[in-house]
Amino acid sequence: MGDVTQDLGRIQKILETGNYDEARPLLKEYLAATPNDPLAIRLYGNTFAYTGFLGKAKKIWHDGLRKFPENVDLLYNYALAHYLQGNLFYARRYWKKALKFSPEDSEIYFNLGQIARDEGRLKLAINYWRKALQFKPDNVEVMNNIGVAYATLRSFGKAAIWYKKAVKTDDNYALAHFNLANALFETGELDGAQKHAEAAAKLDPASHMESVTLLNKKIKDKRTGAQTA
Repeated sequence: MGDVTQDLGRIQKILETGNYDEARPLLKEYLAATPNDPLAIRLYGNTFAYTGFLGKAKKIWHDGLRKFPENVDLLYNYALAHYLQGNLFYARRYWKKALKFSPEDSEIYFNLGQIARDEGRLKLAINYWRKALQFKPDNVEVMNNIGVAYATLRSFGKAAIWYKKAVKTDDNYALAHFNLANALFETGELDGAQKHAEAAAKLDPASHMESVTLLNKKIKDKRTGAQTA
C-alpha cells in the first residue's frame, strides 16, 4: 500500500507542473488498482477539466460522488463545473451540499455569492460574501465585491466603506482604489476620489490610466461647477 500512496504523490507532483496529459494515464492506472480513492478521482477529473474537457470531468466527479456523496472536494469541483457551464441551479445545489459537510468554507460562501450576483440578487450576494469574510477576513476580493454590489444598488456610501476596507488590507489593490475613487466621487468627496484614482493609475496603468483620466476630468468639471455656482 505504501508504494501505491507513493505513486499518487509522484503523480501529484506531475500535476503541479501542469503536465495533465502525462498524469492522466498514470491516474487511470492508479484508479484501476485503487478505485476507492476520492482524491485520485478528483485529480483524474482535473486532468480533463484543465485541458478543455469539462463534460468528461463532470462525469468522473459525478461517478465519484455516487461512492463518496459527502466528499467536499468532489462536491465543490462538480458544482464549479456546472457554474462554469452556466448551470447555476445545479452549481448552487452542490455547493450547498458541500456546505453541509464544510460549514466554515469561505470559498463556498464566496461562490454562492457569485451565483446570487449573477442572478441579480445583490442583497443575498452581500450576505453570502459577508459570511465568507467571517472565515477568511483578509479576502480583499470579497470586500471589493461587496462594494461593487452596494454601488450597483447606488448605495455609494456603503460601497466606499467596503472599498476602504479592501485598500486598508491591501494598499496595492488597484481595482479597489479605482472603485473607491468612483464611490467617493458620487458622494462628493472629490479630494479622496482624486487621491485614490491616482493610486489606481500608478499601481496598474494598463488597466486604469484611461478611466482615471476620464474620472479626473469629471472631478475637475465638478469643482469648476461648484466654484461658479
